[in-house]
Amino acid sequence: KAVVSTQSTGVIHLCNRSNDYLSKLPQKLLVKIASYLTLEDVIAMAHCSKAFRRCCLTDCLWRNIFLQHHKQITPEIEQLAVEHTWRKIFFTDKLRLQMLVSRQRSQIKIQDKLNKNEMQKNKEVTNNNNEEVVAQP
Repeated sequence: KAVVSTQSTGVIHLCNRSNDYLSKLPQKLLVKIASYLTLEDVIAMAHCSKAFRRCCLTDCLWRNIFLQHHKQITPEIEQLAVEHTWRKIFFTDKLRLQMLVSRQRSQIKIQDKLNKNEMQKNKEVTNNNNEEVVAQP
């Protein structure tokens, strides 16, 4: 009877979360553990406690999950993840993701053209100023 009593006391402590060692682990370790879970298990884990929810919403975890499913991460996707989150990037369908990457590339090209035009104008102004200085003896 003493053994049963001790075991049932342990179960009661677990139910009362007085011995909840998992949620007391460092965030990095929880993320590492969660990286080995299936998507369904990660979602279920997020519903267990606030600590697990914080863990399951970290960008680090979703970057690992993205990498497991897509095998590589391009610089464009990295940039999109900075602007959004890895979780949003993961759940974005491939067609929409391609559209976002294409839009980002277009914006970069436009910005490059604007920068080149600005540099050209500055160069022309500098040349004109130099010519005026040389012309005045």
